[in-house]
Amino acid sequence: MNYRTIALPTAAVVLLAAGSVAAETVKGSPSSYALGEVVVTADRLDEYIKNYPQEVTNVTRAEIIKRNHSNLEEILKTMPGVDVYPTSGMGTRIAIRGSGKSSGVLILLNGRPMNSNQSGGMELNAIPVELIESVTVFKPPVPVWLGPGGSDGAINIITREIKRDTKGETLKSSIKAAGGSYGLLQTSASQALAVGDGNLLLTGTFNHRDGRRINSDRNDGSAALNWNRSIKNGNKYEVNGRYYQAEYGVSGPIDNETPNARQQYRKGSIDGRISGALLETGSYTLNSYGDLLNLKDRSQQGYTATLDDRKVGLKLDTSWLDEQEKWEFRLGGMSEFDNYEHSLAGRHNRFRNGLNAQFDKRFGDITATAGARGDITNDFGFTPGGVLGLGWAATQNTLLKMRVGYVTNVPTFEQLYQSTHGSIDQSRGNPDLKTEKVLSYDMSLEYRFAKNRQIQATLFRVDTWDLITSQRGADLIYRPINIAGAERQGIEVTAKSSWESGFSGDLSCIYQSSKNRDTGKDLPYTPDIKLKATAQYTIPDVKTRLEASLRYEGVRYSPAENLVMQKMNDYLTADLRVTQPLTYKKIKADIFAKIDNLCNVRYQNHYGHPDDGIRALGGVQVRF
Repeated sequence: MNYRTIALPTAAVVLLAAGSVAAETVKGSPSSYALGEVVVTADRLDEYIKNYPQEVTNVTRAEIIKRNHSNLEEILKTMPGVDVYPTSGMGTRIAIRGSGKSSGVLILLNGRPMNSNQSGGMELNAIPVELIESVTVFKPPVPVWLGPGGSDGAINIITREIKRDTKGETLKSSIKAAGGSYGLLQTSASQALAVGDGNLLLTGTFNHRDGRRINSDRNDGSAALNWNRSIKNGNKYEVNGRYYQAEYGVSGPIDNETPNARQQYRKGSIDGRISGALLETGSYTLNSYGDLLNLKDRSQQGYTATLDDRKVGLKLDTSWLDEQEKWEFRLGGMSEFDNYEHSLAGRHNRFRNGLNAQFDKRFGDITATAGARGDITNDFGFTPGGVLGLGWAATQNTLLKMRVGYVTNVPTFEQLYQSTHGSIDQSRGNPDLKTEKVLSYDMSLEYRFAKNRQIQATLFRVDTWDLITSQRGADLIYRPINIAGAERQGIEVTAKSSWESGFSGDLSCIYQSSKNRDTGKDLPYTPDIKLKATAQYTIPDVKTRLEASLRYEGVRYSPAENLVMQKMNDYLTADLRVTQPLTYKKIKADIFAKIDNLCNVRYQNHYGHPDDGIRALGGVQVRF
């Protein structure tokens, strides 16, 4: 791996640190100091959820702790309209609002793109759950200031801001250990420290599983640090570093098994972020970031292919909000360089530069939004995007939203050359791919019966030209192809309710149809119906938390041809979780147990990759 490129992100972080020293010599005016609260809540998620046309849902740190989530995958699975599917190798495939595409979901960490060099998925274990403050899902069409792509939605992960208590002492530590079926082992630890004038959070994880099928074992671990510092003029400085490594077998589909194929994946990242007041009514966030990725892929025949991916970037977001909060203007830009080298596909470089602007305006009970962005890459030229939206608070409890968005998706290096999340025995790239052009629009009606009870129905449609999907050849290897025209439309209904008795529940149902206009057949991995329901209850006095969930997916096909032999049947699964919280002096603990796929359903998320069946896990987490 060429580690010389680490100098660029390191230099960027040094510049950020130097900026923090210089900033301390500037006395903040009273107006800029008052804007500190705006900086801290720069995304103003509550405003987006309640009043803006964007459709946003989020999970907070309090809920992550309450439900004792082990990883980011578990968090996403609880969110309405979001589905997570494991792949045969590295990473996971994420679907939002019923989409079956292998790309199009933009994943961000503190606003910076995480998967712009990947194929829509990413390794979710690479971000330790102890590092996460909140997870926010934007359903399409997404705001332009999030970044390029995102035709199928966006996920923004916010890291924790470590604070000291009133006595100046650091906050808590945590230790977690769990074990379960198929040799499953999960361990994690975190420690918060005071470092100089800032606060530091250290986290580490290790996981092991054997799996049910031959050559489906896996070992992975991560180490991360998050340092933050806030000063009196409202500026905040953060540095985040992460390292993740995994070694695992790639069993392959049942008609092309690869009992000897193995992969080793390593990724290191470093981020620096400054946020603060801008003039008298604005705020800004500047992200600098760098990634180093290395993959060793040993095929069934014994040949080892290697991949090195090096990425550096800068992303600036600014926002102005008038004193009456009747309008907001966002202006931002990004610049990114990605260097990709694969032993089969050779070396490739990509420069990406982009600008975006969005204006939101309130007219009494009506909020309108308009945004546009333009990006230029050296290999695909200019790619535009835009969004229009209208939100109307018809009554105190009724909200109507209408949106339309246009996105141009540039093929990723994975799609063009060689996938990192599948063995070279099963997947290849296609350097002749064209950009996707995606037009999406929806209309939703939300009604709140009470503070914690609501229902929402959304009509949606997506039209795509040159849709990128996969096709399986006679050699049983998947390759991405363009479909000249594709469409998908349907309705999504979500409901959420909670009562003082301790019972709460939520429901998400998607009914849709899809069509490959070239052939008239269904789009891959796009079932007509998806259903997800979760119920929670806390037993009074003992505080035992019970949680049960159901998931149903209709019939779907794997490749674009919709062959009968590659049809995946519908399935219904049930999961169960029990958590018992305990407290002793200043020590808090959760003893938990869960069973996934309670009815032992033998379903498939991907053609030829059956689920492991019923799985059990039990463990304890201690915070002190």
